[in-house]
Amino acid sequence: LKVAHTAPRHGRSHRLCTDIAAARDPLRKAAMALSMLDTPLVRGHNEAYLPPIKDGAQAIQLLSGPAVMALCVGLQALKKSLTGTNTSDLYQRVWKCISKAEARDKAGRIVQYGCRAMQGFLAHMSPEHPLQAWKAAIAEIQTTLAWARRTHRWGKEMPHIPKFVKALTDGDILEASQCMVLITFLIQDHMYWLLKVGLLKFQNYTAIQWHRRNLRFITLSHVLNFSLCARAIMRIKDKQAKKDPAYTGSDQAVQKANSEIFDNKKMMFRYVLTFIQMLHVSQVKQMDDWYIGLMGMVSSFIDLSKQWA
Repeated sequence: LKVAHTAPRHGRSHRLCTDIAAARDPLRKAAMALSMLDTPLVRGHNEAYLPPIKDGAQAIQLLSGPAVMALCVGLQALKKSLTGTNTSDLYQRVWKCISKAEARDKAGRIVQYGCRAMQGFLAHMSPEHPLQAWKAAIAEIQTTLAWARRTHRWGKEMPHIPKFVKALTDGDILEASQCMVLITFLIQDHMYWLLKVGLLKFQNYTAIQWHRRNLRFITLSHVLNFSLCARAIMRIKDKQAKKDPAYTGSDQAVQKANSEIFDNKKMMFRYVLTFIQMLHVSQVKQMDDWYIGLMGMVSSFIDLSKQWA
């Protein structure tokens, strides 16, 4: 009887020891994994989650990210308590807009040309002005955004290639010319990127010389786009004169015609602005950065507004 009762107790003790060893095994593996790291993961290193604090400035720097996160969460909680819902139509529209690559590109262009405008203003200020200390940082932001936008421009010519072939097939010389010039600009813009990173070498062109030459193509593209908008307006008015039911005969048709005419006039204004900008940036005609920058912000805002809808 003694042996019979002892055996089960011994079995339970053995299983308990086995369970403890199994529980410790992941801890041992984690400890071994951490010991293989070159720098501490959690604390004791300046790049760890909990680095040693040397002064108050470092503490503020470390707390800035979590503080902004807590502020966002607090604002969302306040919004929930005031309205009774976590959703927001404006928030969703903003997110829907900036989730588009084209919208992010135009938003970046607004900032890029805003930096150009600020550099233009700084050029007219005294060297002792307090804002002069930010001149290098402003120039760096402008350059970084320009290259980020250029990097994400790869493949942007793709939708224009079928459009180009269709225009050729239809005998639309103006549309075909615009597509041809724009596609050429985009391809040569990719070549500029390759020149800049050193994957291409041209004997007779530096990267910046190639870029300035290429800007003459997009300048011509803006002229052709302006002409296309003017042609579209003339065609709408011609259809109205011929009593085309698509543009006359009802309030809805007239409203449609007026809306299309307004949109084309807005784009014509945009192309005038971008034409002047490219003349300056390509150095065909040197002007002043402050108003070129403002023009770039306005034209980019027009483009961004099309993505908001």
